[in-house]
Amino acid sequence: MPPSIPGVNVFTDVLVVGAGPSGYMAALTLVRYGIDVRIIDKRPTRIQSGHASGLQPRMQEILHTLNLRNTLVAQGNRMSETAFWGPDASGRLSRCTVGPEVTIPTPFPYVLVADQGCTEGAFDDEIQSRGHKVYRPMELVHYTHDNSSDSHWPVTAYIRNYISGAIEVWHTKYLIGADGAGSIVRHIAGLYRQPNGSEEIWAVADVWADTDFPDIRRRSAIWATNGACLLMPNKDNGFRVYVQLQAKHVNLLDASIPSGFVNPSIVLPENTTLLFQLLQTCLCEVMEPFRMEITSVAWISRYRVCQGIADHFVDSSQRTYLVGDACHTESPKAGQSMNLGMMDSFNLTWKLAFVLKGIAKVSLLESYQAERRHIANQFIEFDIKFAHIWLQKEALGSPEFYMVWKQSHGFISGCAHRYPEGLLTRGSVRARINQSAREPLTPGKRLHTMTLTRHMDGTVVDLLEDMPSHGRFHLFVFAGRLMTFAVFKAVANFLASSESPLTYFSKNVDTGSGFFHLEDVKQGQASNYPRYIDLFLIHTSNHLEIELCKLPKPFPQWGSRVYEDVDGVGHAAHGISEKDGALALVRPDGYISVVTNLDNARGVLDCLKGFMLETSDFDLFDPGFQDSSSMGGSKV
Repeated sequence: MPPSIPGVNVFTDVLVVGAGPSGYMAALTLVRYGIDVRIIDKRPTRIQSGHASGLQPRMQEILHTLNLRNTLVAQGNRMSETAFWGPDASGRLSRCTVGPEVTIPTPFPYVLVADQGCTEGAFDDEIQSRGHKVYRPMELVHYTHDNSSDSHWPVTAYIRNYISGAIEVWHTKYLIGADGAGSIVRHIAGLYRQPNGSEEIWAVADVWADTDFPDIRRRSAIWATNGACLLMPNKDNGFRVYVQLQAKHVNLLDASIPSGFVNPSIVLPENTTLLFQLLQTCLCEVMEPFRMEITSVAWISRYRVCQGIADHFVDSSQRTYLVGDACHTESPKAGQSMNLGMMDSFNLTWKLAFVLKGIAKVSLLESYQAERRHIANQFIEFDIKFAHIWLQKEALGSPEFYMVWKQSHGFISGCAHRYPEGLLTRGSVRARINQSAREPLTPGKRLHTMTLTRHMDGTVVDLLEDMPSHGRFHLFVFAGRLMTFAVFKAVANFLASSESPLTYFSKNVDTGSGFFHLEDVKQGQASNYPRYIDLFLIHTSNHLEIELCKLPKPFPQWGSRVYEDVDGVGHAAHGISEKDGALALVRPDGYISVVTNLDNARGVLDCLKGFMLETSDFDLFDPGFQDSSSMGGSKV
């Protein structure tokens, strides 16, 4: 181990290694939740262009709750349809079919194509606006952990500072490895990534071209007698092209690398020209009889990828977690790697915040691996199946191909992901839910948004606008037409009692006078401290006929969270009967934990008791509650 600098000791609650999209997501959400966090990256600057580019609908929903989506929309392109091309009976390349990119209900029924440089830039600007930054160029070289129960900073990380050349000692409570497929964090942790499927080597580029191909503004999957390629439209009439390289092409590229250079996965200036020549040649062969002459290149690269998944997403100390490519890798055909990685972080960080705040049991963190490895496994299985079909040109028009493609819509979009039953997901549904509805309330799936009328001022809002990511649970009371019925008054009485899940785990919250201030995604900071859960009341009565102040407690103090669901459209879409209603507990990351009857609010409390602590010494989610630098270390 290289010598460290005496006296340079940094203390932080969470250290994030790697400032790609997954690392940025982890850092930003932890900052929003009031956790002291540092993020490092070995690169001197962030990525400026290229790399991962497709933001799926569910990822856009998440980015919207962080108020980042609109920034990316301004820099990206909407991809709404997919075209499939293959040889006809005569062998001529022709269009087989065109279909929508997204078919599952979502406010964003398209893929937002914005390159990784744009995504990282949006995160970087937001993090800096909150007084944080990425520490560059700094690289983790080793870490150790102290298992003793009295260790306040159990993880010690040794960080090489490439500016000073020294090794700095950083002390942290949790370490997040977001450092990509070649993760040093995974290597030090002794975790193994199990490969699934064969290795693929791709050429990829963002280009402009002189072409007469008619579907250049659609995603186009093209199979031809001479090979295959995938095209994705970028902004400003450019497009991204993927070509899977053949062995003879790879051999040519490897032979062009200077003698002694041991990492042929990196494209050097000496072979970039060759890579472009191969890409142009392959593209012209595949696209025959259409003209496809590349006129300009914004970015070009090749990379190796093998579908794979780590045996564990957390190390034996339960202090180090892997996210993104560090724990699973996928082929580029479905455009999932960046999306899945950021969703890993979004799943993990609210749980870390709850544990670090002292309001949840450490066992809550066990759900991270159980949930995210479940999703990663499902996607790897799909990826292998789709890759198998991709290599069979004759399968393009087969029923199997279209079945796989159609079945994949919900999963690829991210909107149909469902977490398995467990600590956070109660599989049984006690409420009467119409399963043939458009998006029935389902434990483990994300809550689909709906258009509502805010009761207090008549403003028509999208529910997603009023669910900013502030690290809180959401308790939804779908009351239908039951506002004057005994069952509604009973649930109100329970929610105002000492057994209420709204206050049971934070006795310092004054439920009698603490009004909930209006929050939406455009509001930079949460304004309702201290709370770990907020309340939504959605009914189908005419809001002009019901006075908020006359509602039973605790609903008047939640006036900004009371809505009319006009004509019961939202109730119907979620399978909720207006004469029965329902309760739904939604997690901070937007996924449903519990669906039950209005008369079973205690079921919500029972679920929370499974992982929450009944006392707390801190004001929940107050960003000023602690400062790690006061623990004897120095801030960087």
